[in-house]
Amino acid sequence: MKSFFSGILALFIVSAILLLSDISNREKGKDALRQKPTSGTMFKLALVHYVDSPNSEDCEKGIRKALADKKLVEGVDFSLKIFNAQGDIATLNSIAESVGNETWDLVFALSTPTTQLFAKKLQGAKIVFTNVGDPQAAGLGKSYADHLSNLCGISTMSDFDGLIKLVQTLHPRIKCVGTVFTPVELNSVSFKNNLDISAKKQGIKLVAVPANSATEVLDAANSLVAQRIEAFCQISDNLTGSSSAAILKVSHDSRIPYYSFVTPQMKQGAVAVCGRDYFEAGVEAGQMGIEILSGTNPATIPYRNVEKTNYIISLEAARFFKIVVPDQVFKTFPTLTIMKPSSQK
Repeated sequence: MKSFFSGILALFIVSAILLLSDISNREKGKDALRQKPTSGTMFKLALVHYVDSPNSEDCEKGIRKALADKKLVEGVDFSLKIFNAQGDIATLNSIAESVGNETWDLVFALSTPTTQLFAKKLQGAKIVFTNVGDPQAAGLGKSYADHLSNLCGISTMSDFDGLIKLVQTLHPRIKCVGTVFTPVELNSVSFKNNLDISAKKQGIKLVAVPANSATEVLDAANSLVAQRIEAFCQISDNLTGSSSAAILKVSHDSRIPYYSFVTPQMKQGAVAVCGRDYFEAGVEAGQMGIEILSGTNPATIPYRNVEKTNYIISLEAARFFKIVVPDQVFKTFPTLTIMKPSSQK
């Protein structure tokens, strides 16, 4: 009998050692994740773009960075299927049906139209959004804390007061600025209205011209020039983001300075930006997704604004538009970064 119990004890010890070894191997590099849905399987993730744009691309890069930071390897720890509607609502509806026909551990939605549609059609899926300017205006919740139960995310609401203040510091006598907006995008309308409020507070008139296609964006930009705006203060949305080169060309051809909420547009010729960091928005959305994969209920995670804002000014663009950069701008914006002329890099 004694030898029998000794054998059982030995078997138990060996089994425990093997079990602990297996757990150690499976959990290596996954300190943020408490458990996988099923042992031996990968997380199945989907990521949906509405349109090709620098903002959306930066968000995807940020999400991938967040996953990599937690030692999660694509093809080993997770699969990631990318969808892109190319700015077409019919295609987005088709993608929603395709995604809805499968089971996913998590879906990343990278625009307001995508998030709205998926919130409606994929009520059983866990969704993390970003590149969404105003989640409340988009009907995604009563507040940042009281929202749809299967949804959470990172808002990229622009700093409208900040950009107007920056423009006014560089142009103390400015009275009229312009922007192109997209009426069919709730996010765009909300941004336009908020920019108008910020401009009025400083005694500045905002002229906003609508556009519903890439061709109309060019026409709208030319219309703003005809209405004698003194600067472009271009809001961020899906259409104008993917067509920003057209507005910037009009800006340079007319010698009317261009200011932006989108950091990558600095390389296209913007004088300055007051931009939410979309890469950082992607990182924060990815971190939020990891919380959900760890077992946290999306309903308990409040929406929040992306934490990082970039203030950047281009000396090359300022010189092109004959703008003198005063010392006051550095006192007003102590974190402002200078982008030097390409010849000095």
